[in-house]
Amino acid sequence: MIKQYYNANASGMIENTLELDLKPIYERFEKFLKPGAKLLDVGFGSGRDSLHFDAKGYEVVSIDFALEVYNRGKILLNTEVLLVDVKDIKYKNEFDGIWASAVFFHFNEDEIRDVLVRCHEALVDKGVMYISFKYGNEELIRHGRFFNDFNEEKFNRLMSQNGDFEIIEIWQTQDARQDHLDQNWLNVILKKK
Repeated sequence: MIKQYYNANASGMIENTLELDLKPIYERFEKFLKPGAKLLDVGFGSGRDSLHFDAKGYEVVSIDFALEVYNRGKILLNTEVLLVDVKDIKYKNEFDGIWASAVFFHFNEDEIRDVLVRCHEALVDKGVMYISFKYGNEELIRHGRFFNDFNEEKFNRLMSQNGDFEIIEIWQTQDARQDHLDQNWLNVILKKK
């Protein structure tokens, strides 16, 4: 259901998110990276984040599971672009950082735990990972898609069952889209233990 949505709505999603300014979030993540770090952009969507990290000199691998998004990414991005679902990644100690903006919020908690294990394996020792969720504590269907909202308490509960990561930063931001300013986000940076 989620994949079909993004295949059918790739143009609108790209148009609505490509130009969003996430500079303050990038800066918080990048302070944990060395120059030229290798990054995995999970669910690259519009390509906005891959474009930013590539322009900053990082080595970026961009993955998405939706064929239409992947096809557009192949045209837009100068990074390695792969048609891969994060639930299927099999990387081992390869990335200094993983960026997963607005991706895990489509997963139930069991799926999140499984994906965190895969991401942990993909990161080098002490590698960092950014993830974000719509702010709240509900699981619900919005516009035909499943969403799993998180607040600090709910996320801390989830992470208490996963000792492989340390939460190094957790904070709220307002949605960067002008027509969604009433929506807040939970942002998290994790570090591989």
